[in-house]
Amino acid sequence: MKWNVVLCIGLFVLVLFSAGCISQPAESITTETEQTNHDEKTVTEEEKPALQNQDTSPKATEIATSDSNSVISDKGVDDRYFYNIKIVAPADLEQLKTEITSDEYPIYNENNDLIGIVSPRMLYLRGDLVDVQKGTEKTGKTFDKTDVAEHLVDIVFGNDNPKLTQFKSNKDYQFWMDAFYTADDTKFLLELAPVLNSLSDTTQFEDEELALGFLKTNYADVPYNFYNIKIIPQKMLDDYKDDRKTNERLIKDPEGKLIGMVADDHLYLLDSLNTEDRHYYMLYGILYSMGMHGTTYSEKDSFFYQVGGARNTELSDLDKEAIKLLYGGRIKSGADMEEVKKTLGLKT
Repeated sequence: MKWNVVLCIGLFVLVLFSAGCISQPAESITTETEQTNHDEKTVTEEEKPALQNQDTSPKATEIATSDSNSVISDKGVDDRYFYNIKIVAPADLEQLKTEITSDEYPIYNENNDLIGIVSPRMLYLRGDLVDVQKGTEKTGKTFDKTDVAEHLVDIVFGNDNPKLTQFKSNKDYQFWMDAFYTADDTKFLLELAPVLNSLSDTTQFEDEELALGFLKTNYADVPYNFYNIKIIPQKMLDDYKDDRKTNERLIKDPEGKLIGMVADDHLYLLDSLNTEDRHYYMLYGILYSMGMHGTTYSEKDSFFYQVGGARNTELSDLDKEAIKLLYGGRIKSGADMEEVKKTLGLKT
């Protein structure tokens, strides 16, 4: 009986001891878990403001459009889909041409003018392209050598010249201005010189500089044939008119007012003309001195068409071909109309 009591007490003590051993780790685990949860809660509370301020919307760099396969870079643009076009000055375009790479190609128009440079990603165009292309436009009218020859006869022989006069070809000509002139005047003449050079195989013009002011008188060898242009007041023009020579022709505007005088080697114009009129009459006078004294009554786009007060400010394609023929070397100064027609194969 006592053994039963002792056994029961022993078992009870053993159970209590086992329960104590097991409960202690559990209690420790519970405490550690609570501490961990407390730490996590603390971290969460500290990070909460930052998380609230954090932009959870998709970033621009993460946006993708599957339809176009376009991707926006961190800078907000994708230059893979852009073609750059730059308008540059003609001088800058010439400089770029000297630095051209293997994938860049120069662009020329029909007159062999450089008008641009192209590459797979870039196109450079000259800023004065419109003005350049105006000079290459075609009228759509076709003509043959007979048309050119007949037009030449029309524009060379006027009422005052039974014989042809031409500029000399022993030396280059240089434009010389020694009275009033403007920067626009000098620019106009320097741009005109290469145009005339392109139309002549004999006479050439200095196209880099003008003679301005008084000429030297102590030349060991005079370097040019000078063509003198004077822009003068009315009083001086009237004086020149009163003392004019037989080879000097008066220039009048459509209203009949005296505005200038022209001869073989000089041109005088009134200083009250506006820039457009002055440049028109500069070209008119120079062409007159070069031997073109006539008028055309059929070619309405010609510079020499002046019927009914009409005035074209530029040479037509037919005009240019006629000047090429006049200064090509076949026709000689001093020839009369019959001789010129015979030389050109026209009926006399």
